[in-house]
Amino acid sequence: MALNMVSGFMVTRLRPALWALRVVVCVALATLSCEKVPLLAPTGSVITLSTATSALGFNGTADVSAQVIEPAGTPPHSGTHITFSTNLGLVEPAEVQTDINGRATTRFFAGTSSGIATITASSGGVSVASANAVKIAVGSAAVSAVVASANPSIVSSRGGNATISAKVTDAGGNALNGIPVTFTTDAGSMSESVSNTNSQGIATSILSTNRTAKVTATAGIATTTTTPPTGGTGTGTTTTTAPSTSTVTVTVNTTASITIGTPAPASPQVGQTVSFPLTYPASTAGASAIIRVDVDWGDGRRESFNSTPSAISHAYGSAASFLVVVTGFDALGDTATASQSVTVVPRLQPTVTISSTPSNPSVGQTVTFTISATPSAGNAITSMSIDFGDGQSASLPGNASTVQHVYTTSGSKQVTATATDTSGASGSASTVIVVGTTAGPTASFTVNPTTGTISTPFQFDASASTGAAPLNYQWNFGDGMSGSGVTPTPHMYASTGTKTITLTVTDNQGRTATATRTVTVTTTLR
Repeated sequence: MALNMVSGFMVTRLRPALWALRVVVCVALATLSCEKVPLLAPTGSVITLSTATSALGFNGTADVSAQVIEPAGTPPHSGTHITFSTNLGLVEPAEVQTDINGRATTRFFAGTSSGIATITASSGGVSVASANAVKIAVGSAAVSAVVASANPSIVSSRGGNATISAKVTDAGGNALNGIPVTFTTDAGSMSESVSNTNSQGIATSILSTNRTAKVTATAGIATTTTTPPTGGTGTGTTTTTAPSTSTVTVTVNTTASITIGTPAPASPQVGQTVSFPLTYPASTAGASAIIRVDVDWGDGRRESFNSTPSAISHAYGSAASFLVVVTGFDALGDTATASQSVTVVPRLQPTVTISSTPSNPSVGQTVTFTISATPSAGNAITSMSIDFGDGQSASLPGNASTVQHVYTTSGSKQVTATATDTSGASGSASTVIVVGTTAGPTASFTVNPTTGTISTPFQFDASASTGAAPLNYQWNFGDGMSGSGVTPTPHMYASTGTKTITLTVTDNQGRTATATRTVTVTTTLR
């Protein structure tokens, strides 16, 4: 029966070229069993490899597919065994069975070594031609381009730091992670000479320099590939690719210049405003623009502008030559300076005269002062003031020519008149007068009524008294009570009888005078 099974195994197939031979021998012995022989691609078949990428970063992965076509141009039986191999990295699984379309797919794992991975596949006596092997550049060998950039690209003239970034990509423009990048510079120093790229394919290092520096970023390794000869004859073509490089220049800053023009007026007077025009020439290549200005006026005063004014102005308080220094600052804090000298002359003053009538007045007498003020050329008198020499003063309009004053004390008085013109200049003149003394004060007063009861308010009035003002009035009402003022508060007596009222007047020189009068206070009026 077993022999019949073997002889009956020959089956007529509709497509003999599509199937691999499978022989099953069954031996009718208790110690034997059936064995399966793996399906392999028939002789003459063609295996074609394909993958979606030609470059991978370290530890990257890619699917690799093998397409098998038999000599008749049709796929082999599904389950045909395909064996994959690579000289770099790993293919997993290494053996894969084809699907119904004759396609088998494995996965390539790049690993951590740089180089060109050559991936092939075979099935039985059929293998991929060397010219058709899949080649994947791995790690540094996958580097196709490096692009270097600097931030900032200009550092201060005092020196500074710039972050150098290098973007590493493969031939498809994809970022490569973990690729070592070497940084070199022809000036200054790098914080790291070698830095690995991150997940965005960027490696960084910091340049420190006080001179213009060119930084070179290098990534990748030299790779050699051989293209098989055309038609299978000859030695083929060998191509060597050098590592990729990129350079970026970091410039040391220069600041745009600043210029101070001629002062106007050329010879200002003390207190007169003088202006200086400022110009900022167009920035040259590599020079940054001025954004703010500091001014040293040369007289101990300074001024800052958070802008670039077209002119600056100042008024000096003394006559001398001054050096004005303007310092311009750019965005990096670097500076450019310019200076200009100016000579300040004494201010021309108005001419003032003053006289008094009378020149020797008495205390309490009105004195008239006549003032004449002539301004400097091109100006007008704006105001005048006068100090009367007795602690009193007055402000006068610019066109005033006379002013009056009454002195309350005797003695020598220095009177000073000061005039100011439209330029701010002032001139003054003084005169001395002697105020003579006068007679002492007199005391005089009236009482109303002169007779009354204890309920009568008696009124007193000392306005008839005389003397050098101001006068002081003190009252004694004759009953132990007192009062003050020219007209004290009306007074009522608490007892009857004759009352003597005494007034004491004191003038501004301390001299006194007294006067007395009597009133009669009764129980009832008769």
